[in-house]
Order: sequence, then structure tokens, then C-alpha cells
Amino acid sequence: MKMEFAVQDMSCGGCANAVARAIAGPDPAAKVDIDVSAKIVKITSTLPPAQFVAAIAAPGFHPSVRD
Repeated sequence: MKMEFAVQDMSCGGCANAVARAIAGPDPAAKVDIDVSAKIVKITSTLPPAQFVAAIAAPGFHPSVRD
């Protein structure tokens, strides 16, 4: 399943790395594409979006699911 998240407080490469590490927690096999300038994270995974919202929020970010 493909999903997109807006992460408005992701502002640099370090933030992107933290988000990528957070996503790898619940699903190390997830395909992740991060666009820092657009503040968008695209994930392809079999897990539900709620698991990634929680994972991205854990290090202090505020993700929202994009339709």
C-alpha cells in the first residue's frame, strides 16, 4: 500500500534521517521517499498508516496523512 504524510516540522537532512530511521522501526523493508523541501514523506508498505504516524511522531515530529 502506498501512503503519503505531510511532516510540516521536517526542515533539514537531519530531520529526514530521523524520520527514515523512525519508519524503519516498524517496517525495515518499507520503501521510503522523503522530499524535505515539500515536507512530504511517501511510504510503500504492507503496514497501516497509523503505525507510521506513531513511529514518525515518536522522535517529536507531527505527521498527518495526506489523501
